[in-house]
Amino acid sequence: MVHDIPRKLVNGTPAVARPGPVDTSRPGELGTGVDFVPKTDQEIRLVAEGYKKYAFNQYVSDMISVHRTLQDYRDQSCREKEYFQPLPTTSIIIVFHNEALSALLRTVYSVLENSPAELLQEVLLVDDFSSYKNLKSELEVELSQVSSLVRLLRTKRREGLIRARLLGARHATGQVLTFLDSHCECMPGWMEPLLERIAHDHTIVASPILDYIDLSTFKYNFYITEGVPRGGFYWTNMNFCWSQVPQYEWNRRTSPSDPIRTPTIAGGIFSIHKEYFEHIKTYDTYMEIWGGENLDLSFKVWQCGGSLEILPCSHVGHVFRGSVPYNYTVPEGVNVVIKNTMRMAEVWMDEYRDIYYRRQKRTKMVRSPL
Repeated sequence: MVHDIPRKLVNGTPAVARPGPVDTSRPGELGTGVDFVPKTDQEIRLVAEGYKKYAFNQYVSDMISVHRTLQDYRDQSCREKEYFQPLPTTSIIIVFHNEALSALLRTVYSVLENSPAELLQEVLLVDDFSSYKNLKSELEVELSQVSSLVRLLRTKRREGLIRARLLGARHATGQVLTFLDSHCECMPGWMEPLLERIAHDHTIVASPILDYIDLSTFKYNFYITEGVPRGGFYWTNMNFCWSQVPQYEWNRRTSPSDPIRTPTIAGGIFSIHKEYFEHIKTYDTYMEIWGGENLDLSFKVWQCGGSLEILPCSHVGHVFRGSVPYNYTVPEGVNVVIKNTMRMAEVWMDEYRDIYYRRQKRTKMVRSPL
């Protein structure tokens, strides 16, 4: 007589326990915002300096615990969903350059405190040649007290997001690579849906719903599934944009937890099987610093047998900054986003690249993107 072998549930015990008890009266707890109004000259100066250095309110970020808790507003079907082994392990790769220490540590702790220990292989922090002093020994001391799962890698020169991420990928030992920005917060249950989809199909690139963390108050704004957008792009500049999910995609789905197919992903936060990432030749290493790499990867995945999906049961909050607080021009003085998007268009868009060139006049400033 053949007996069914019972499937083993994923043990949800986190890699690191959040220090308790939770004091909900602390600033920012449960995802609330901090409406801080500077009154003294010193406070006004410090707030202004924070915005200038980081393009968000670093003063408020420092007021909020790096262990802050978030309310779980996910659909009931997501909260009750069970996940079964075998699921792949994942390496978390976080690249940072002159990041606010409190925002960086909150990102790290939110991973450790909301990720099942048996699925989290490691957290790789890649310092892309930061110059701020508190990201040197102070960061190293802090990380030494966190967990042996966290490793710090440092580049020897400014590499840019793309090459720094590839450095992390080369050191990663997990089966899946999960890329995060250095100013985000992971919700409970964020990891399992991503890994389950990739276990189902290694060519799926899985993205969480990206919730909005206010850059001034750090309020965590939760997207309900029905209101979530998906990725697209502007023909005028080939920049990523959010677009409404079409009705035919909603009709295809039968459950609130079903994935949403998306033409492009934002690029900062997603999971991809390491073998598939290597199969499609990873990122384009000729792209510089930042910009365009998300569309390049999106076009590559769809044209190389893969697919992009947003998983409604996975939520990660992200501080969407209005500007980038560092210079990103290449030696010839050309904005790297223009050069990178031109390269992407030349490689993946065939004759459709001419639509972009006609609409983006600044492409004439670049002699050759290849």
